[in-house]
Amino acid sequence: MLFLIALLIATTSSATVRGPLTLDFQNWLDRNGYTSFDFVRKDYGTQGSYGGFTSNNSNATKTPVIFVHGNSDSALKTTLFATGWDNSIAYFEKQGYTSSELYVTSWQDNNAAKAATRTHNCKDLTRLRKFFEAVLAYTGAVKVSVVSHSMGVTLARKLIQGGGVKATDGNCDLGASISDKIDVLVAISGANYGLCNCGGTLGWFSATCNKNNGFWPGDFCGAYSSAFCGLSTVRCNEPSTYSHLLSEMNNSKLKEASKVFSLWSKADDLIGNGDLVWGRPTSLVPLSDGTIIYKSFTHMQSKEKTAEDQYRLVVMGKI
Repeated sequence: MLFLIALLIATTSSATVRGPLTLDFQNWLDRNGYTSFDFVRKDYGTQGSYGGFTSNNSNATKTPVIFVHGNSDSALKTTLFATGWDNSIAYFEKQGYTSSELYVTSWQDNNAAKAATRTHNCKDLTRLRKFFEAVLAYTGAVKVSVVSHSMGVTLARKLIQGGGVKATDGNCDLGASISDKIDVLVAISGANYGLCNCGGTLGWFSATCNKNNGFWPGDFCGAYSSAFCGLSTVRCNEPSTYSHLLSEMNNSKLKEASKVFSLWSKADDLIGNGDLVWGRPTSLVPLSDGTIIYKSFTHMQSKEKTAEDQYRLVVMGKI
C-alpha cells in the first residue's frame, strides 16, 4: 500500500527549471504578512517554489497560472520521483509566459515513505489557500487558472470551494468560496471518489485512506463489498458512504472554475482499474466541461507528458 500511495513509478522530467520565488515576490510576501507560511521553501534550494516579478517582467499580462502538485512530489524537480512542474512551466514559457504569470509552492515534503500519512488537513489547505490569495493580490489579477495533479486536485478543489474542514490536525474554516476567481481548473489524475486500494481495513488504519478527510472509497455498494470496488463490471454510482470530505465536495454542486477539465490515463499505475472506483472514473471532477483520457501514461506521466494539453486548456478553455 505504501508503494501505491507513494507515486514511486515515474519518468525523469526532461526540462530543467530553477526557482525559487523571485526576490520581488519574497519581499512582497514579507511586507504583507505571509512570512510564516514559508512559500519559498528554501529547504529545497532553488526547487521549492517558482514565480514572481523580475526586472524584465514587472507585471502579469496573462492570466496567472497556479500549479498544485501531488503527494510526495514538489514544486520543481527535486528527485527522480518528485519531478515537479518543470515540464509544464518550461512549455508555458516557450509559449510566451514568464515567471510573473506562473506560480507554485511545495506542500509538505517529497519523502515517499511518509506518503501514507498525508491527508487533506487544515495546515496544508490553509497554507495553499493563502498562497492562492497571495498570488491574486500580488499580481492584481482578477482571476487565476489552476493546473493540479493527483492529491493536488482534491486539495485545490477544497481550498477553492472553501468552508469548514474537520481534519486530523483539528478543525478550520477556509473562508468563502473563491470559485469566481478561478478561470480554468485542469484536474489531472485526481482521486475525487477515493481509491479502491483504500477500501476495507485501510479506511480505519491508514491516514491517507481515512474515512473523514482521506481517500476511502466506501466499503459497500448495495450487495457488493469492497473487493468489487475496482471491477468495471460493477456499475455503482452511489456507494452507501465514502470519504466525508470527498462526498461533501462532490455533492456541493459548486463548480470550482469557469471551465473545469478532467484528465486521466487508463494505464494509471497508482489509481489502477482503468481509473474506475465503483464503476465511475475517480478522476472525473463533477461538472467538468470536458475530459481527456490517455491510454498508456503512468500516474506521473499524466502530469509530465501533457504540458501541451494543459496549456491549450488554460489558454483556449476548450478541448
